[in-house]
Amino acid sequence: MQCSPDKPVNPDPVPGNGNGNGNSDGKGAPQAKGTPDGTVFRKKIGAAGGTIEYPGGRLTLILPAGAIENETEFIIQPITNTTPGGKGLAYRLQPEALTFKKPATLQIKYTEEDLNGTIPSALGIATQKADGIWYAQGAVHREAEKTIEVKTTHFSDWSFFEAISLEPHLSVADLGQQVTLAVKYVLPGSDDDLLVPLTKEGQEAALVDPKTLLDPKFVGEWTLQGSGTLAGTGNTGKYTAPAKIPAVNPALAIVNIKSKGKAVGMVMARIFTAPEGISVSIAGGDYTTYGNAGGHITTGESFVMADQNGTTASVKWNGKSTGKFAWNATNILFLLNIGTSKTYAQVYNAGGEAVPSPGEVEVMETGNVGGWIIGTFQLQKSGYFIFTTPPTTGTTTVKGLFKVKRLN
Repeated sequence: MQCSPDKPVNPDPVPGNGNGNGNSDGKGAPQAKGTPDGTVFRKKIGAAGGTIEYPGGRLTLILPAGAIENETEFIIQPITNTTPGGKGLAYRLQPEALTFKKPATLQIKYTEEDLNGTIPSALGIATQKADGIWYAQGAVHREAEKTIEVKTTHFSDWSFFEAISLEPHLSVADLGQQVTLAVKYVLPGSDDDLLVPLTKEGQEAALVDPKTLLDPKFVGEWTLQGSGTLAGTGNTGKYTAPAKIPAVNPALAIVNIKSKGKAVGMVMARIFTAPEGISVSIAGGDYTTYGNAGGHITTGESFVMADQNGTTASVKWNGKSTGKFAWNATNILFLLNIGTSKTYAQVYNAGGEAVPSPGEVEVMETGNVGGWIIGTFQLQKSGYFIFTTPPTTGTTTVKGLFKVKRLN
């Protein structure tokens, strides 16, 4: 079956009703408060103003001179993001009781990965009020710098979200299976302009149910890049995976979005084709999938492993649970043991030294226990060892992907 670890496999959208988002009254959808999820950052700023940047550069707060009268300790606490369409973590900014005499600037920086499934002009910043509703704030978009910024005179919970998205952004389908796709919209309805609430400073809009479908009048053509078939009409579509793992994986489902009768961008979804297990292609050949697989995710070492009919395959990485990791000789590892006859690894022999292969493993999703761990890997010079007499060694290309259940 198709899957996306932290999202429902089959979206259950609220049908559109012609007002742009399927929400007839335009009221926002209250959400739970976020819970702490990261290291607290503190910094003191006085009447002269200053800048607070949360480590990593995602969020920056700029206070002008005269915004406050006395030196104050400011606190940034990352929290889980409960915003409809939320991306990454949200942030709890304190002290909440403080009102600035001059507006402060809140800036969030986005990456190319944040654009998976959406477009830059559909990204926004929202704040949660006492009624539990998240409100989008009219913002200044600087696409060249990949930043969005808003003005505020108070602190509360703030987040980064996408107003338009193709869901699920990422999925993995079994051979021949279908993935249901839907174009979602979390802003109040608009007669002709989708993006005004995001771009008009001083305007705010209550975010609606995250299952809401975008009105079909804003949806253009559906196209597919890659293997399989795609049938899309209006705001929903179905992708059917090919009968075998394709050489080019994933496929991209692409939907054109229009506003005021003009194209404003494309939203995309990545759909991998792979059965459960670790699938490996050697020297550009067909994929072989090794089952009886599982994975473990920890704050240190994480790995996925398969063991089937005398063949074992494993990928190990260190550090964050998701991300891209270059191969090395100690803790970012690939190993494929085909019985007792042949071994492939992430290093190769160069003058008696073990040199890491160019390439990387990308871990894209790690679900909860019982959910899926999804990732891909490629090695441009995997070292192999064939147990002949004398032994045969050399290098070759290896690529693969994994979809395994998380066991811990």
